[in-house]
Amino acid sequence: MQSEQLQLTPLSQPGLSDYHCHCDYSIDAEGSIDDYCEAALQRNLAEICFTTHYDTNPAVPLIGCFIRVNGENRPTNPDNLEPYIVDVRRANEKFYPMGLSVKLGVEIGWWEGCVDLVMELRERYAFDHVLCGIHNVDNRCLASHRFAEFFRDCAVEELVAKYFRQTVLAARSGLFDAIAHLGYYMKYGFAYYGETLKSAHKPYLEELFDTLKETDTALEINTSAIRHGFHEYYPRMAIINAAKKAGVAVKFLGSDAHKPKQIGLDFEAAAALVPDAIVSCDD
Repeated sequence: MQSEQLQLTPLSQPGLSDYHCHCDYSIDAEGSIDDYCEAALQRNLAEICFTTHYDTNPAVPLIGCFIRVNGENRPTNPDNLEPYIVDVRRANEKFYPMGLSVKLGVEIGWWEGCVDLVMELRERYAFDHVLCGIHNVDNRCLASHRFAEFFRDCAVEELVAKYFRQTVLAARSGLFDAIAHLGYYMKYGFAYYGETLKSAHKPYLEELFDTLKETDTALEINTSAIRHGFHEYYPRMAIINAAKKAGVAVKFLGSDAHKPKQIGLDFEAAAALVPDAIVSCDD
């Protein structure tokens, strides 16, 4: 297995949990569920939550609306997600006696037409954790370099206003445990907008924070920004501090791993920001 080739440094702080990772049921990820679990054990994690992508927006012209099952890309729907559900539950039975709790999660790709679909999915499956990923603005994907022209064509103020509008709508639905990687537009947008992008969020935080508190929706600390070349996380430290000051729950730590070797990325530093990422040995 892939993870047998890894030599991962164990985290010095025991009991940490990684609540955002993608195995190969996500079409942009590599490695089986067992590969990730074995990597998590090497990293000395106590808990891991799989959050495979669940994208249903038909207007985004990518191959994103698929789930990979046994190497085959199948359309995103509850039936095709079932093998993933079974596989995660099986992994918990296997790895829990080894000291690793394995949780069932999903990352929903938000778009305004997805509410009923998410409600149906949540009624069918008892997820431990449901993440909301704001990946698209105007049906163009912020997470893909293939849409780089979007940044060239869109003023920074317009992009950020639209992004936060969708984030507020997602939070207002009350369907999600947490908003994933807030400020994800930094990944490719920073190359076009530069330093102005770092402060463009300020006019939109108050409404977002009020909505998060009203719906009991948390923010995660997503460490994948480190491997994207940044020195901060998603969201940036200024937003994390403002969220905490406003009383927003910042309670999940996620690597957003798409390969087993990325599990627990930079958790040594990030754990100080998320005390709830520590799992009791009795849990």
